[in-house]
Parts: sequence; C-alpha cells; structure tokens
Amino acid sequence: MNMRKRMSVLLAAVMLSTNIVPMGAIVMAENQNAPKKAVKIVQTAGRDQLGTFAPDFAHYNDDILFGEVWSRNDKLSLHDRSIVTISGLIGSGVIDSSLKYHIATAKKNGVTKDEMVEIITQLGFYTGWPKAWAAFNMAKEVYAE
Repeated sequence: MNMRKRMSVLLAAVMLSTNIVPMGAIVMAENQNAPKKAVKIVQTAGRDQLGTFAPDFAHYNDDILFGEVWSRNDKLSLHDRSIVTISGLIGSGVIDSSLKYHIATAKKNGVTKDEMVEIITQLGFYTGWPKAWAAFNMAKEVYAE
C-alpha cells in the first residue's frame, strides 16, 4: 500500500475518533484491480479470560469482533485496521493494556515504528497531548521488543 493511501486511512481514523467529521464525509478509493482474499482471524482471549464468567461477551469478542470484523481484511487490511483501532482507542482515552495489545498487534500487522511515531504524533494534536505521551510510552516498550 502506498504512503498516500496509508496517510488517508490515518487521517480518516483521526477524524472519526475525534468526531471532526461525520462518517459519511470520508471516502477512500480502493484498488479494484487487485482482488483480495480474507484471512480468518482466530482469537481466544475472550474465552480464556472471561469464558465461564461472561460467556456471551467472550463470544462477541472472539467470534464477532475478531472472527468476523477483523477477518474482513479483504476489505480493509490488518495494517489499516490496526491504525484505525489505535486511533480510536487513543482518541477515546483508552490508555491501558488493550492499547498496548493493539500496538503490538499493529507491529505484527506491519505498522512500522516510524509509522507508529507519526500516528501518535498526529493524534497528540487532535486527541490530547497527555494521551499521546501515554501511548508513546507503550509504543516504546512494544517496538523495543
């Protein structure tokens, strides 16, 4: 994916996470010539951590969020889904272990350290400087590994 498209995805994620524009105002062009095949995402964290305590929630996490939504990677790459997810979490002020998990997932999905630095820097201006500081501390740990 070229840098221009990646930046478009990042900008869209920032704008959506900060409610700057309505969702319908963002339109991104996809390359229609290259058919993509979805890769099924298998997640067990919900069942592993909440299975007997909250089985329905575990099902929604593992089978719906990851099994269906994240598995639509033929429509939006895992790289871009990671950027959108991180932007949404930081924009919402979710600076906890779930953000660190998603930063690590972003790294696995091909988001480079330089891209992560740019993403968090951009978000700092739109979502708040303290959130960016917290996210940078997590990203430093993940990208040091």
